[in-house]
Amino acid sequence: MFKNIFTARDFHMPYSRQHTSRTRQRILDSAVLLFSRHGYDGVTLDELMQEAGLTRGAFYAHFTSKQNVYVEAMRHAATHGPMAALNEQTGEQSLKDMIRGYLDMGHVRQDGPLCLLAFLVTDITNQQPEIRDIYKQIFEDLISRVTKLKMTEEPDTVLALTALMIGGVAVARALNDDELSTRVLNSSYRISERLISENL
Repeated sequence: MFKNIFTARDFHMPYSRQHTSRTRQRILDSAVLLFSRHGYDGVTLDELMQEAGLTRGAFYAHFTSKQNVYVEAMRHAATHGPMAALNEQTGEQSLKDMIRGYLDMGHVRQDGPLCLLAFLVTDITNQQPEIRDIYKQIFEDLISRVTKLKMTEEPDTVLALTALMIGGVAVARALNDDELSTRVLNSSYRISERLISENL
């Protein structure tokens, strides 16, 4: 009889969809964190995979390139970030509460889900046109979701509100003075609240 010359390690069962999805999520979560801190040029694939606790070889099972994961990280943050819960049932107070959470030092310090529209606002200007197009799409999607709340017929109000939120976080993040950053966030929120009360 033939001897069994194979061992268990010679057989590699394919990963389940759930495992594959979790691995992709880990990479994207790490990408959002690192790109938001260091920008596109400040992150290597080795650093990304180390942050995710995975080998570099695992990267190419999910993404084709660094540019690809950068784009997907923006999309991931848009669907898991602080404004992701906006829907047609969101009321005025819920919207104010979301904006309050967005314009918060916890968001600036990356204590929870991030909005890369704010964190990549300067980094994105140095990227390829196709990447900037993705940023634009995500921005327009946020505008669309706020507009669908049907609280206003004034598109400029929604644009101003969104720009105020993104700009408030971007400026607060750039400052190395927590007190001044907090004032920027609080002032941005007060003006946002007024815009909502008067126009939405």
